[in-house]
Amino acid sequence: MTYADRDLSLDSKKRKEKKGRDHFAHIPRFLSKQHREFASIFEAVNALPIDDTHCHIITDKDAVTTPQRFLERISLAGYAVPGYFPDGVYERWLHGDEVTRSELNKRFNIQPTLDAITYDLSHSVFIKFLVKELAEFLECEPRLEAVIEARNDRGRNYWAYINGLFRDVNYENIVLDTGYAEGHGAREIAQFEDAILPCRTYRISRIETLQRELFPLEITFEEFEQRYKAKLSEVLDGDGNYGKKSYGMKSYLLPFIGLIRPLHDRRPAEASWQSLRSSFDKLPSMDRESAFLVTKDLRRYTFTLALEECLKRNIPMQIHTGDGEAPEVILRNQDPFYLEEVVRFDHDNVMRMPKIIPLHAGFPSVGKAAWLSHIYPNCYFELSIMTPFVHQNLYQRYLQVMEVVPLSKILFASDAYHIPELYWLAGRWGKRYLAQALTELVVGGALGVDEAIDAASMILYKNNRSLYKVNGLPS
Repeated sequence: MTYADRDLSLDSKKRKEKKGRDHFAHIPRFLSKQHREFASIFEAVNALPIDDTHCHIITDKDAVTTPQRFLERISLAGYAVPGYFPDGVYERWLHGDEVTRSELNKRFNIQPTLDAITYDLSHSVFIKFLVKELAEFLECEPRLEAVIEARNDRGRNYWAYINGLFRDVNYENIVLDTGYAEGHGAREIAQFEDAILPCRTYRISRIETLQRELFPLEITFEEFEQRYKAKLSEVLDGDGNYGKKSYGMKSYLLPFIGLIRPLHDRRPAEASWQSLRSSFDKLPSMDRESAFLVTKDLRRYTFTLALEECLKRNIPMQIHTGDGEAPEVILRNQDPFYLEEVVRFDHDNVMRMPKIIPLHAGFPSVGKAAWLSHIYPNCYFELSIMTPFVHQNLYQRYLQVMEVVPLSKILFASDAYHIPELYWLAGRWGKRYLAQALTELVVGGALGVDEAIDAASMILYKNNRSLYKVNGLPS
């Protein structure tokens, strides 16, 4: 029995009959021709499966929540809350008793800071729209408090609820970045993968995961180098990604250092390793830019080694671009054009051009990420974070992307984290506004209806399966 079978109400006949009509309620009433075209295209697009090319695990820690905690966990502004206080303070406050929380509030002003953040979040259009959408799915009043109450009721069988969200928008495959799992490991990752079946999971490994394990060790650079290379082989060819292989790699280097110049010379990396050894205990007290500089050449070298391995195997490297996640990272470093040397990957005056996926649509620099993908045939374009956080303006962003990026290189993704509703919103809004964008291209004469549906198929799932060499069947 699957998780979905335990809650048949999620697949009720009533919901299936309403599903199409619910989407139309939020679509602007175009001119009659546009509306007729949209109805036809949306029906076809909405029936298509989805592959998510970049996302993260969901655990059961948010099965029961509060309106304030939900806002904090779902929003990128709330995502950064722990970084507003000294390391570990927020976690102590969050899990502490009344006395501990009171003392920490006096010292660090935690609750008033959180109140201010979540109050502003609650007045964002994104949250107001989200509440209305979830109220339809949960069949409750369109108020945040009512939505959370209904969601908590479903949370009594949280994995069935999550499975219902995935099935509602027809996820068939996800490419799971295991590098951000909030400290969880193989058991929790496997639990999530089991919960979303029949949607299949293909894992990728993050370079920084390997670095976190090896950087603190008091060993020679030669030994570090040997261990790092062995780890790469283990995650790419063996079971080193929490018991399974990886279908690609992920790097978070760009927001740390900005422009990435690949480094093949091991001598600067060895000097950087020695600097790390002598200043490791001082890193927590350094400002973020100084701390990143200590390991800059070491990170460039380990990134280059990983990219060489991806090139050998003809598998992609995902690179965090745009988006943010301040205050930990440096926003100004995340310009998509800073990836050009990586995309080229020159060696001996030859461009070798590995498969590169700048993440998060380069948002807010969408045009730059799109142009990089237009110019270099080995550079792809991925839609996460922009999908779903831009929501009603998504169709204009999709049009901007499709103007310059070949349809065969656009990859659907959510970058969903913490809250399972982000998967659902990305799928629901992604399909809706992709259909709207394709309708404009059809009405404008750029595409025929069949070409538009084929474009949606490529973007939503075909391109992902081609790039990662998966056919939708379990590995």
